[in-house]
Amino acid sequence: MTTLVPEQTISATKASFDTAFGLATTAFKAFEKLVELNAQTVKTTLAEAQEFAAKSVIGKEPQAVFAVQTNQLQTGVQKAQAYWTHVNEIVSSTQAEFKAAAKTVFKQPSFDAKAWFDNLSKNALPGGDAIAAIWKSSFGAVGEKASTAVTVVTKPTKKVAENAAGDA
Repeated sequence: MTTLVPEQTISATKASFDTAFGLATTAFKAFEKLVELNAQTVKTTLAEAQEFAAKSVIGKEPQAVFAVQTNQLQTGVQKAQAYWTHVNEIVSSTQAEFKAAAKTVFKQPSFDAKAWFDNLSKNALPGGDAIAAIWKSSFGAVGEKASTAVTVVTKPTKKVAENAAGDA
């Protein structure tokens, strides 16, 4: 008994699901890291604001209050830079994982639309060769466009990550 769905198609579909869920897990982990970073930042900021308010009230001379404010401003700038460095690290590592996954997917033989349709045409029902040939030519062009699209998307994403790293 012959099956209508080639084994290669089944394994490619399974690999696609595995990749999609893996990327979703990666994205969720990055989101968790950002939430954790933001929660810690808010906690620290509140504690420092309380301490700053206490020092401002205690200060009897205006110069002491201004000195505390100046010191607070300087440390605030440093902490903001550190915060954005952490955000950049999270985004960069996530972007690298997505890029590696995209490269892996596009290098898999199962992603090759031509090979997939060649296999499909071998298992086609009688009279289905013409339809398989049309599909093969159409999806071959789509596969090339998808590969080009990945290249077009990854270059600006890499540029944004490099710019963010330069700004941090």
